[in-house]
Amino acid sequence: MNNRIKEYGFDLKTQEKARHYHAERLWFKLVHYAALLALLLLFAAFGSSKLARAVSGFTDNTWLINLIYTAIFAVGFFLVDALFDWWSHQIERKYGISTQSVRSWLGDELKGGVINIILFLLAIPALYIGIVESHIWWLSAWLIATGFILLMGFISPVLLMPLFFKFEPLTDEDLVERLRRLAERAGVKVIGVFKMGAAAKTKRAIGALTGIGATRRIILSDTLLENYTPDEIETVIAHELGHHVHKDIWKGITIFSAMFLAGFIVVDLALAPFARIFGLGNGIESLPLFLIIIAGVFAVLQPLHSTISRWFEGNADQYALELAHKPEAQARVDVKLCDQNLRYAAPHPLIEFLFYDHPAGVKRVERALEFKRNSQ
Repeated sequence: MNNRIKEYGFDLKTQEKARHYHAERLWFKLVHYAALLALLLLFAAFGSSKLARAVSGFTDNTWLINLIYTAIFAVGFFLVDALFDWWSHQIERKYGISTQSVRSWLGDELKGGVINIILFLLAIPALYIGIVESHIWWLSAWLIATGFILLMGFISPVLLMPLFFKFEPLTDEDLVERLRRLAERAGVKVIGVFKMGAAAKTKRAIGALTGIGATRRIILSDTLLENYTPDEIETVIAHELGHHVHKDIWKGITIFSAMFLAGFIVVDLALAPFARIFGLGNGIESLPLFLIIIAGVFAVLQPLHSTISRWFEGNADQYALELAHKPEAQARVDVKLCDQNLRYAAPHPLIEFLFYDHPAGVKRVERALEFKRNSQ
């Protein structure tokens, strides 16, 4: 194991466990995506056109055909993917990260599935009307997708997150005041500081600044509040404030929007010839191939996206050091978060490049310690 893990105070046993955890998660993801790819290809080859024809036997309204097909497809996809979600949940329990009961997990799975199905029903039927009838469908689809990303950023802390976690105003007035002053120094307006009830579902510590504009708020999980000092929590939120000061939220939306644009353009170029291989047209029966192409584009772009994300995170770490000016506390946080959240702190550079959206833990500790040395 990397000598720096021991030198910087990471728990060796926990980090060995984290290394095995990340390896198992990686294999799970590979199997998950390979299985979904195979199932989508099989459905495209043997089932999709039959389903489209069966639906068209009930109506000749294209939009209604698209809607019914999408509903059946979305429910089937959700049920298949739920099996992998259960597998993922079992891995989390195996490594002691998840504390969630089966009943609670089923409730969250159902809520998440309903939300995803609704999103499918809102997006796919209209999208396929555009694909069939317009040569520039990809442009309108991209604009709508970008608007949707913005909407989700705004409503997520108000409407979506409370569906899965309980939130209440933080009652620790001293900590609230400290974080408010920190936000004021950063020039970031927040509507409040909220405690997130996470312990019933996970042992992970969570500190975040969520929302856009009038919904922006500081969120601290009970698992963070119980295990971190006020100084350490301050460095966590200073990091989050760095993202807002650097406009990383808007940059991230722009990058994600650009990925969708690239995906839609590739779909526009590749869907028709890809569909012909399977004997399909460009109508709703090609939806499995549409999803494969979009997922492929995102997979190809993921290393670039992760690289940019690590750059953003490194800049936010530097901002936190300069704003809070507590390098020792920040170094402790980097160690404690890796151990508590089972992040392996010293991954192989290739693994970090491909899969890590934050710098490796040892690198984050080194940044804090270097700042401390330069400040003396």
